[in-house]
Amino acid sequence: MHVHPGHTGSEKTSLVLRLSLFATAVYILLLVVAGIRAHSLALLSEAGHNLSDFFALLLSLTAVYLQSRPPSSTKTYGYHRAGVLAALVNAVSLVAVSGFIFYEAFRRLENPEPVHAGVMIGVAAAGVVMNGEIALLLYRAGSDVNIRSALLHEIGDTLSTGAVIVGGWAIMATGRYWIDPVLSLAIGVLILWSGFGIVRETLNILLEGTPRGIKLEEVEVSKLL
Repeated sequence: MHVHPGHTGSEKTSLVLRLSLFATAVYILLLVVAGIRAHSLALLSEAGHNLSDFFALLLSLTAVYLQSRPPSSTKTYGYHRAGVLAALVNAVSLVAVSGFIFYEAFRRLENPEPVHAGVMIGVAAAGVVMNGEIALLLYRAGSDVNIRSALLHEIGDTLSTGAVIVGGWAIMATGRYWIDPVLSLAIGVLILWSGFGIVRETLNILLEGTPRGIKLEEVEVSKLL
């Protein structure tokens, strides 16, 4: 389940996370400004989604640092569980963000607001490129649950920004402004699904549960053989 990188691996992972943090922070600012100017809840929802990604990456970077610290008399296992705890906090933040998105989306469904679809499409296209690049870097950086949680955030963002592009085209073609809050609801569901998946996996690890993909009955049979 866990892959503990060496000194060189930790440095590479830290560099990837720092670059990802900077790119994500810049894109969040772009989403907020564009979302306000375009009156797009979908773009503002993406800003919230990316903000949760920012904290996910920050926690992952902190966990990489803590994991590299050696064991002590009070921390005999070292700090390797820090990555699991970071992933759990990331997941809980996703659930909180999705709740806010649902509230705003239902409010706008009752009173749809005009949206500048062209701005939505342009900003979302930039987001697909950025999130896709970050996801690729994280995929190459490591495979423990901490890095995987940050990777899931980025994959979810890539898919949701792609949906915003489609939604923007649909608004331009039909003039139906309710598409914007509906997109926000879809983004919220995606965030919620990602969050619960990570919560389940991290709690299983912290409770010393059977690792994912391992069937205890098969292990016991193999021991007997």
